[in-house]
This record gives sequence, C-alpha cells and structure tokens, in this order.
Amino acid sequence: MNTIRAAFHTLGCKTNHYETDAIRQQFCQAGFEETPFDAWADVYLVNTCTVTGEAGRKSRQLLRRARKTNPQAIVVALGCHAELTDDSDCADITIGTSGKNQALARVCAELRRRGFTLPENCTATDIHAGSEDASVFEELGPVSRQSETRAQIKIEDGCNNFCSYCTIPLARGRVRSRPEANILREAQELADAGFKEIVLTGIHVCSYGSDQGQPSHAVMELALELAEIAGIERIRLGSLEPLSLTDQFIDLASRNPKLLPHFHLSLQSGCDSVLARMNRRYRTAEYRAVAASLRQAFDRPGLTTDVIVGFPGETAEEHAASLEFCREIGFSRLHVFRYSRRAGTRAADRPDQVAPQWINVRSQEMLRLAGQLALEYHLAQVGRDQLVLLEQLRADGYFDGYTPEYVPVRLPAAPDLHAGQIVRVTGESAGPEFLLCHNAKSSRS
Repeated sequence: MNTIRAAFHTLGCKTNHYETDAIRQQFCQAGFEETPFDAWADVYLVNTCTVTGEAGRKSRQLLRRARKTNPQAIVVALGCHAELTDDSDCADITIGTSGKNQALARVCAELRRRGFTLPENCTATDIHAGSEDASVFEELGPVSRQSETRAQIKIEDGCNNFCSYCTIPLARGRVRSRPEANILREAQELADAGFKEIVLTGIHVCSYGSDQGQPSHAVMELALELAEIAGIERIRLGSLEPLSLTDQFIDLASRNPKLLPHFHLSLQSGCDSVLARMNRRYRTAEYRAVAASLRQAFDRPGLTTDVIVGFPGETAEEHAASLEFCREIGFSRLHVFRYSRRAGTRAADRPDQVAPQWINVRSQEMLRLAGQLALEYHLAQVGRDQLVLLEQLRADGYFDGYTPEYVPVRLPAAPDLHAGQIVRVTGESAGPEFLLCHNAKSSRS
C-alpha cells in the first residue's frame, strides 16, 4: 500500500492553530503521513482566516498554491474564510467553522472515490461525529500533539458582540462553551505528554460559560481547576474583554499560583467616540480602571493589546486621542492593525471611509509608539531574574522564549538546554523586539 501524504497550513488566530493541530492529529492517528505544505502531497488542508482582507487573499493564494503543487491532490478549505466565501473554484472540499470534525471522513470518502487504498487505521472515520446543533460546542477530541511548545486548549467558540467592523460572529456564530470535564481531560493528557504551559484560547475567552448562565469569572474558576493538575506549571490566558475583568475575576486570578501575569486586554481604540462607532461596550475610563486594578493585584504585569487605526470617520484628533491613551496605559506590547473593510459589517457601509494614505501615516505613528512602549517595558526587565519557557532553538545559536509577562527572550544555547524546559535567566540588555538574557543559572526539566 502506498503512503498517503497530507499537508497542513494555518492562517489567523490561536484558535485556528489549535483546530489544525486537532485535525492533524486525527489524520496522523489514521495512518496518513504528514509532509510540509510546500512539498508534494495527496491531500492539502488550509485552515483559512477572514479577519482582514489580506487574510482572505492569503487564504485563496494558499489554496491555489496547493493546487499548483499537485493538480491531482484533494484540496480542503476549512474555517472562517471558507464559511463566508465560496472557495469551490480552488478547493475540492469546503468546510466552514462547523463540521471540522468531519474533515477526515470527507477526505477518506473522496480518496476511496478516486481509487486510493486507505491506511489500515483509517476505519472508524466517523469517530469524531458531532452534533448538528449549532448551539453545542464541536469537539475535535483531546489534542495531545501540538505544533508549539506552549499548548493551546480551546475552551469556547463563537462571539455575541457584533462589533461593527468584525465578521467573526458571522463566521463563528454564537458563544458555545466546552464541557469542563473535556477541558480537564485534555489538560491532563497535555501534562502527561510533557507540556508545562497551557494557553486557554477561544474566539471570546471571557464568554466561557455565559451560554450556560455562568458569570464572567467562570474562566477563572476553570483556571483554578487546571492549576490542580500535576505537571502543568504555567497557565496563560487568551485575549480578554475589559468589562469581564470584574473585581471577583481579578481576585480569583491573583489567587492562582500558576496563572501568568500577562493580560491581553482588547482595546481597538483609545478614543471614546471611535469605540462607540465600533460598537465596543466599554469606554476609556472603564479600561483605565481595569488596567489599574491589574497593576494593583500583580507586580508589573504585562499588559498587551490590539489597536485599529483608520476606522471609518476617525479624525486626526481622534487618532491623537488614541495615541495618547495608549501612551498613558503603557502597554508592554501593542499590535497595530490598519482598518480593513469587510463585507457584511456595518462599518463597511459607512460613507466616511478614511483614505488609505492617512491610514498608512497613522499606522506608522502607532507603530513608532508601540516600539517605544515595548523598549521601556523591556528595559525595566534588565537585571531581573525570570523563569522562561524555552520554545525553539534559532539558527543563530539562541533559544527563543517568553517571560511570564510575555516578554520575548533570547538566551544563548547550552548543551543542557532544550525546548520545553523552564529555566531561570537574568535580563542583560533590551531592545524593542526582545530581552537578551544571561545563560540559565539553574534549570528544571
């Protein structure tokens, strides 16, 4: 029997990467051989993204690249772009944001139709069959094999917020929370597989449990349960909604010894009038109060965020207000996005679109501020001892890693160091991109 090769590529968020890892694990367990995406394969699966116009363009580009590499291959388009756009002209199978647990079964059916002899393990292809109920979280099975050193655990799907610029609720649907028992079982399998850090991910993490009537701090109750699992040493949170970080949320977070002091607080704009047009539910005063509460509860936590520049109607004064607010909060990392017009959203229909040249100018101004803020935060880490999870060995002889506050670190390689290890380091020098550290003083595997 000839080996059947499958190749995978992911665009977009951590949730997409988690789902690709889950599907990859199913294919490998069924007897497929994984091969790099740019190599010849029998099956290509692209987990697409639609959060920006550029992400959508790249999604279709990758599907066409797969078709060009092997015109006879089965090309599969998965995910958000496939949900909202007809990709049938460049994919044999399209699966949106639901039904991903049937990717293996559908590929196997097409392979049989084409006369392939399937691997011996590829028998019960409906083992991951899910519910047709769109209000139920779709299980992909425990994902104990992951592509990164930090393991993701998907705890919910969907979003109910409908921000005026965003297509994700259209693609992903309403909030569906994963059963706690399944999350805990997957975390135990990850610990048994040697993972020391887990990241709780989803489309709107703070909505975990809300579809079951639970309060916004339900995710913190879950994190306390996860902290009891032996082998899990670090717990990190995905993107958080500011209004969900109530006093009780922050109190529970501060009492979790394994929760890392890094909080990605979604902002999008530091100007109240722009936030209102975006249909964001908080204002800068509330955001400021949450940031202050976190800094009271944690010692120098890492506060990171996303900001959109050039939102429809944004004036020079509103942009300046957003810059000043970001400077005031003092983020440790600031991700800058140029507004991308997305069909089907309210913002796309506004007549006051900002000219591309002004979006470019404002993007550069916000990026300069992002570099300044990152440098200031990194410089404050020089001389501090930190426990860093080593993630990968670079070609230049340094390990990449992250501090608990999510500061990127580079550490000289040594014979006793390996990826997945947590080591104690000392910050030596800093730039806006990373913190250079001394070799580990002590380590533990």
